[in-house]
Amino acid sequence: MPLEIKTEQKSVVATCEQSREYDFSRCKLCATFAASPKYKLEKATVYACAECDFHFINHLDNLPPGPQGNVTSTLDRKAWEYIEAMLPASEKQLRKNMLLVKRYISLSGAHCLDIGAGAGLFAQLLAEAGAFVHGIEPQGIFREFAQQKFGIALKEETIDTRHWQQGFAGFFDVVTLWDVLEHVNFPAENLQNAYNVIKPGGWLFLDTPRRDTLFYRISEWSYRLGGGENSRLLESLYSPLPFRHKQIFTLRQLLKLVGEIGFSVTSMQSSFFRPHNKMVLVCRKP
Repeated sequence: MPLEIKTEQKSVVATCEQSREYDFSRCKLCATFAASPKYKLEKATVYACAECDFHFINHLDNLPPGPQGNVTSTLDRKAWEYIEAMLPASEKQLRKNMLLVKRYISLSGAHCLDIGAGAGLFAQLLAEAGAFVHGIEPQGIFREFAQQKFGIALKEETIDTRHWQQGFAGFFDVVTLWDVLEHVNFPAENLQNAYNVIKPGGWLFLDTPRRDTLFYRISEWSYRLGGGENSRLLESLYSPLPFRHKQIFTLRQLLKLVGEIGFSVTSMQSSFFRPHNKMVLVCRKP
């Protein structure tokens, strides 16, 4: 599975086939055996680490994905229309993301990798800007949509595989992780693997929900005041369904992690008060 991150502590490493045996007392961020159940939700339990305060649920996705949960495995007409209907809202945000990328690098001729490419819309925007585009999307239904809609061939192989780690080591000018870290099984390893495929001087752009927000704290207060019976707000933040939210970082945790891996943070955008607020980081590999 993923390579070890550059910290003094051992990396969390597990194969997806071992997900049922994974010991969730081992923190997925700092790797110490200091995590314990904190919030019991309807279909999952939120664990919190006593060492680093990382919050994550007791669930790992199995990859490569098969027909599971409510994930559609065939791009039929209904699925196509659903994805099409969601594109306008996604496009609005992704065009803002594109403007952010263009502030730091000219995309004409740049080699770019979009990890968690979804339906391929951001990959298409990169291609329109003149970039050489690669994309990763583990869900077959989205790969099929991207191929048919945009003519973009996304890869199923995740970033930890030999295909990327050996075939594209130090290769990319730009790697993007839009709404990805909260979904993956092991976010620290995901970031380390992204670092490995970026060339020296290359860029990482990412966004992910922020845990140290007013909304999250209200969710915790609601749970505690209800004696664990009122978990509705926390349920909206975590889910064991395939490719849903498994963990949420605080700003300090995320900044510490990218720094330990070796990135320098060029820009950070966030806010404490906005519900479900995302942190947006622009990072560079020395």
